[in-house]
Amino acid sequence: MSTEKNILEGAKSLFMQFGLKSITMDDIARKVGVSKKTIYQFFSDKNSIVFKSVHEHFSDHRQEIENVLDNSKNSIEAMYRISKCMKGQVEAINPTVLYDLQRYFPRAHKRFLEFKNTFIKERMIGILEDGVKSGYFRKEINPEILIIQRIEQVQLAFNNDIYPRDKFDFKEIHEQLFDHFLHGILTEKGKEKYNQYLNEEQHA
Repeated sequence: MSTEKNILEGAKSLFMQFGLKSITMDDIARKVGVSKKTIYQFFSDKNSIVFKSVHEHFSDHRQEIENVLDNSKNSIEAMYRISKCMKGQVEAINPTVLYDLQRYFPRAHKRFLEFKNTFIKERMIGILEDGVKSGYFRKEINPEILIIQRIEQVQLAFNNDIYPRDKFDFKEIHEQLFDHFLHGILTEKGKEKYNQYLNEEQHA
C-alpha cells in the first residue's frame, strides 16, 4: 500500500470511529505511524483528507450498490440486499460524522449530497418502479416521493436531537425505519417474497 493510501485509510478509520471534527493531524500521524511532515507531502490540510476520504467512501459505496443491482434477480432482492449494505454502513460509522460533515466540511458535504440526491435517489426510484411492474410493490405509490422520504429518514436517524444516543440504539433506529418503510409499499406477493429472503438468511 502506498504512503498516501495508508494515510487515507488510517484517517478514514479514525473518522468512522470518532467523527470528523475531533480528529487532529497528530492523531492521524500516530495512527499511521508517520510524521505530520510526511502527511503534508500528500495532503495540504485536514479538509483535503476529509474530502478525499468522503469521495473514496462514496465511490466504494456506489460500486457496492451497483454490484447489488447487477446481481439481484428482482426488486425485492435488490431492496433487501441494499438494506444490508446500509446496515453495515450504519454499524461502522460514528453518528456524529454526518453532523460534522454538514457543519464543518462544506466541500465534502457537497460530495455527500451529490451521492445522496442523485445516485442513490435515481437507483432507488428504479427499484421501486421495477417492483411496481412486477407486482411486489403497491401500484398506488409514487416512487419519487417515497424515495425522497426514505433518504431523509436515513439522515434523520443520525440526528441526536431527534433520537438521543442515550435513549435509542442507533442500529435499531435504522432497522425500525426500514421495516416501516418497506411494509408500507409491499403487496401480499411482495411480503411473501421478502419473508422468503428473511427465512433463507436465518437458516443460512
